[in-house]
Amino acid sequence: MTDRQQFTRLIPKALPLLAVAATVGAVATTALGAASAPPTTKQLIATAGQVAGAPTWCGTKPITLGIADAYGTNGWSAASRALIRSEAARCKNVKQIVTIGNGDLQKSLGDINNLVSQGANAIAVVASLGPAELPAIKSATAAGTKVVVWAAPVGGTVGTDYVSYIDWDSGYAATKKAEWMAKALHGQGNVVFLGGPAGNPVSLGEVAGFAKVFAKHPKIKLLTGTKDFAVTNWDPALAQKVMAAMLAKYPKIDGVLMEDGQGAVSAIRAFKTAGRPLVPIATLEANALGCAYTQYKPANPGLQIATVSARNWLGRLAARRAIAAAEGIPNTEPSMFKLGLYEDSMAGKAPKCDKRFGPDAFLSNQISPAALKEWSK
Repeated sequence: MTDRQQFTRLIPKALPLLAVAATVGAVATTALGAASAPPTTKQLIATAGQVAGAPTWCGTKPITLGIADAYGTNGWSAASRALIRSEAARCKNVKQIVTIGNGDLQKSLGDINNLVSQGANAIAVVASLGPAELPAIKSATAAGTKVVVWAAPVGGTVGTDYVSYIDWDSGYAATKKAEWMAKALHGQGNVVFLGGPAGNPVSLGEVAGFAKVFAKHPKIKLLTGTKDFAVTNWDPALAQKVMAAMLAKYPKIDGVLMEDGQGAVSAIRAFKTAGRPLVPIATLEANALGCAYTQYKPANPGLQIATVSARNWLGRLAARRAIAAAEGIPNTEPSMFKLGLYEDSMAGKAPKCDKRFGPDAFLSNQISPAALKEWSK
């Protein structure tokens, strides 16, 4: 059985919300790519960006899709590759080339340029290094390559410098996490925020959202500041070291805001090592976090967890948008999503732990273990 046949067989298993999927399928794009009624934001969130029916957005022209990630080294990046690659694999006429920047700006810029040199007709970019990647993106666009940026903003002008930007509203997600934290702490306490790489736009967007919410709660102090954050590079090992250093510095930390769920597990370990009681944590989902909650909650009543979807499934939309653009097919699906809380232990929605997956899986993506393993490479 070929990889594509195997993926096709897995699609039904990844669509548990059949009623919603049927609705989405009913409004799928026509043979010319035009949508009489494109899926709504609510429908796409419910199905993790999956749409039923024939992938008419594939077109017929043989093209090459470049998949560029400026970091690409952690579980979040692997899951993102799996989502965008598995969606693109539905198109028999699409060849894929994957690049990983390892957090190196020059390599990341070179990767985009090299994809153009290799004949990429479309590129889907996770621009984790932010606006510094814009010059390479603009150059690719000028060369005729259709570039879709997703999961991290680069600035510039959408529709001119690149085709589209697909993402969550990070400020909205931050607001939901901060409101939850204020509720968990009853409006008072010391909170820290552990973000990603220094200066990255995702973390900066979140800290701005936190600051707005906590301005309404003067008894909550954001120890890491309202303009910056503790840097972890989205590396769980570094996150544990940073959390340990803050525990040594601050005798009282009542809540933790995290950029990623895997790092949140590391923060829990730091608290345990320091002999400090576990506190409320608001972060992104992660299977490892759900399993840690299951393990530690019975002996730690103060541990509460709220998560937002890790949103790797937006890669499905990025693949469709990039391929359709290269094929000259209109794509009118939504681009921005307001994602509320995915899990909330205080509201009876405890973080999930699914033993079928590894620790660095994100269950909101609605992808099977086999497909995740196959396409994360």
